[in-house]
Parts: sequence; C-alpha cells; structure tokens
Amino acid sequence: MLSLFPITLAAFVLLAIIIIVLVRTTSLRLWQGVILFLLPLVLANLLWFSWLHPRQERQALAQEVTTQLSLAPGYRLLKTQEPALWQLLHRELLHKRMEGVPAEQALGEMRGWLMDLVNQRMARADDETLVNYLRVSVEEMQALKQPEPQRCFRFLYPQVNGGINLQQVLSPELYQRDAQALDQLLQQSTGNDIPIDQALAQRDLQSIVEKLYGKWGDKLQQLNMPADTAVDRSAMCAMSIDLYSGILALPAKQAANLLRKMVSLTG
Repeated sequence: MLSLFPITLAAFVLLAIIIIVLVRTTSLRLWQGVILFLLPLVLANLLWFSWLHPRQERQALAQEVTTQLSLAPGYRLLKTQEPALWQLLHRELLHKRMEGVPAEQALGEMRGWLMDLVNQRMARADDETLVNYLRVSVEEMQALKQPEPQRCFRFLYPQVNGGINLQQVLSPELYQRDAQALDQLLQQSTGNDIPIDQALAQRDLQSIVEKLYGKWGDKLQQLNMPADTAVDRSAMCAMSIDLYSGILALPAKQAANLLRKMVSLTG
C-alpha cells in the first residue's frame, strides 16, 4: 500500500511555495501567510487524532478480538454453531478490551455467559463427553473449595451471587482442561437430545441420595434452594461435590443418563 506521508509532505511543500509567492506578489502579509500554512496542518491533525486514528485502532482491536474468539477453546465453535451468541460475545469482549481489560482476563469474565448453552448441550452430548465434563467440573469445585468455599458456591450458582473468573482462580493446567472439556462438549453435542431412561435415572438418584442422607441428613435439602439466604454455602459446595462424585462412581452410561435427567429438571 502506498504511504500517504510523501504525498502529504509534498502537498505542504507546494502550499508553502504558493504562500511565499503570494506574500511577495500580493498584499498578503507574512503573518497571514503563516496562518494559511498552519491552518490545514492543524485541521489535518485534528482529523487524524479525533477520527481517523481512533477508527483505525478500533478496527485493529476488533480484528484482534475476532482472532481471539476464533481460536479460544470453548468459544471458537460458537462462530458457526451459535452465530448470534458469538456476535454478542464479540461485542462484549471488544467493549472490555477497549476499557483496558487484558485479553485473557476479559475472556475469563465472559465464561458465565455460556452456562445456559452448556445446560442445553448436556442433553445432547455422548456419554464419554458428558462424564469427562462433569469430572473436570468436580475437580474445579474441589480446587475452589480449599481456599474459599464462597468461590465454589459462586462457581456452582452464578445466577445467585455472580460467577467468577476461572482464569484468575484456577491453576493454568486445570483452567486449560476446563476449556478443553467445554470445547469437547460443544463439539460433540450438535445433534438431538439423547433419550433418558427415566426409571434407571430415578433408581440411581435415589441410591445416591440415600447415601448422602447418611452423611448430611436434612441439610441435603438445601441443594434444592440455593438462593435462600439461610443456606450454608460452604456445606452446599461440599454436598455438591459428594453428589457429583456419587454420579461419577456409576458406570459411564448410567452417570450420563442421570446427568441428563437432572439437567432436564433444573434447566
């Protein structure tokens, strides 16, 4: 692409020559000639810094955001699978980047936007993919519970108390596995909902709940009312870990079947 700098420089040199000639051959005074020379220079700088340069910066940043979303596990598939959601995420990520939020941090802050989609896709994913996603999620609960149970609760119930930026609170290795598990879930769940064996799911759930009651008693009922301000949020995390660990202890086919049943009930 031809640079505009030599053209602009030549134009100002030509303007300077014209003004010098006018000062010498007409009644135009020197100070008036200086103003005539500086005026287009000032206007050109105003145009550049107030419109052209910011516009170029925004276009470059928008392209950078497009590249980031197109490559990031857990987001890249949305461009073709969920274009409306992808455009929404693109606008939000661009907004965050323009506010100065670092790229990885901004992407991590948007993870909660995918939860509704994840719940929908869990009903369509194959057994292995679904169980792997739950296994990684349980590891995340355990990691978040250790330093601060409140983080684990926010991870489990972002709609109650706001989600968390997993990129900031998980180890790089676990965060990477989370992204890969999410990417796999989205990739393997583009078909129809997988039929649920309702009777088998009910038997498996009843068996797990009976064991949990032996440990937690009536407190286990709090899992059904996470928004209640009276619930013990630390215990909610521990009970959730026990519940999902009990599901993971089942054969993969039964575990996936029960998970689909739970998603169909809770959304």
